[in-house]
Amino acid sequence: MDDKPSPGLDLRHGFVHKIRQHLVKRDQSDKELETEKAVKSREQLARLKKPTSRRPTQATYLPPAARRERSSSTCSSVSTASYDSSNGGDSDVFTASTTGNAGETCTGTCDQVSSMLVEESAGTNNYDVASFGEEAQWYIRQALEDPTALRKQDLCRVFNVVMWRAMDEPEYARTGAELCHAIIQVEVEKEQYDCVPTRVFQSHLRLKLLEQEMSAETLHEQSVSAWVGYVRFLCLCYLVIRVKGSPLMTMVDSVFNCLSLLALPGPLKTEMEVDCLYNLLVMIGPSLDQTAQDQMDDLFSVLRDRFLSFKTPPLARHRLLQLIELRSGGWVMEQGTQEYYSRTGQELRG
Repeated sequence: MDDKPSPGLDLRHGFVHKIRQHLVKRDQSDKELETEKAVKSREQLARLKKPTSRRPTQATYLPPAARRERSSSTCSSVSTASYDSSNGGDSDVFTASTTGNAGETCTGTCDQVSSMLVEESAGTNNYDVASFGEEAQWYIRQALEDPTALRKQDLCRVFNVVMWRAMDEPEYARTGAELCHAIIQVEVEKEQYDCVPTRVFQSHLRLKLLEQEMSAETLHEQSVSAWVGYVRFLCLCYLVIRVKGSPLMTMVDSVFNCLSLLALPGPLKTEMEVDCLYNLLVMIGPSLDQTAQDQMDDLFSVLRDRFLSFKTPPLARHRLLQLIELRSGGWVMEQGTQEYYSRTGQELRG
């Protein structure tokens, strides 16, 4: 008896339609969950970053330059000044009260007040904590004093807010990296006698940066400036953060991956990304040469190929040649050569 061929699956059958309906419903529910998570994260970011109304008695933030002008103009009326620099300059408490009574006299000269302001600019005011929202300020100050006293989710929120600001404001990247370094130093000191140090902040820093790296393509499509801000913050964290005098070696691969992405033909056509690649390699190149010379050789082999390609824009080729020559000279360039590159770079920019 001959076997008849199987007629196959009847797509018009009712149970097939039910399977399709279940798949559509599942996809819709997944999309709704993702949308709900995104909305919650944006609301959380807005709540942490949005400055709320301050109490009238709370001291408002003034930039160091404005404080110096204010101190020089009101020096004759300054009566008391207190300066607290606990934890090696990790406190940002500086108060100066003017004379309210005729019997009060000036306790310091203009030079003394100016020197105190200069010292304070090297403290936590460099972290620009006062520009965050009030809720975020409290958590950041607590993390600077004792990160082990905060819950894990609160420490994670502190780093998330710092990273998001560094991505939005590239000029804050170094300050944010220094803030993370200060928190990690306190965390290491507090846990030095623990049998199993958790180092929650340091671990979350590494995991969050790795998470952003894995979604680099999506981030680049959404915002080139945010992508550049992330790469800059990542590289500065590697440069600034030290644990017992050593860099975080677990970040080396991420740094090279992001620098390699900036060296692709697409990003080399964008002036912002070309400048980011050049500036970061100038900053962290000597350190990377010492810790991962083989990976640096591979990266510069790619840069040389990009330089020799005629598809690379002139400005990018100019920057790449400058990097190649800078590294071949031991990251030192003569003044005449530097002036030549500066002059030709300005001509290429028009």
